[in-house]
Amino acid sequence: MPASRYDITAEQGSTFKLHLHYKYSGGTGIDLSNFKGDLQVRKSLSDSVALLYLTTYGVTGGGITGSFTPGLNGVSGTGGISFNTSIDGSVDGATGGILIKIDANTMKNVPHGKHFYSFELTNSLDEVFRLIEGTFEVPKEITR
Repeated sequence: MPASRYDITAEQGSTFKLHLHYKYSGGTGIDLSNFKGDLQVRKSLSDSVALLYLTTYGVTGGGITGSFTPGLNGVSGTGGISFNTSIDGSVDGATGGILIKIDANTMKNVPHGKHFYSFELTNSLDEVFRLIEGTFEVPKEITR
């Protein structure tokens, strides 16, 4: 199944939250207990450096430089990807709820402009599924 397209607008300097539900075609939520997630934001599709990298373990941004090489450097922030959660981040059973969160301090260093992202899930068999992808637009912060 090809990834769904979903364009995101995340304001520079503001906390970002996106809540999704991953469900079977009948509407029942998929239990994501044995999954991990990866979401990367880059200036272009071919860029080797990232602006943001979110996992089930946390979020990494570029700090004051804005970009970084994943796995080599970057600045840890607060947030990441949580599974089987409600919009407030509380665990709510095997509902297929996905909460993607980035703190305001990390977002203030993301350069304004139209960037690109993809969000992938990996199951316990190491099968990778690209769930959504699209543009990640960041309007410039005015209040600073």
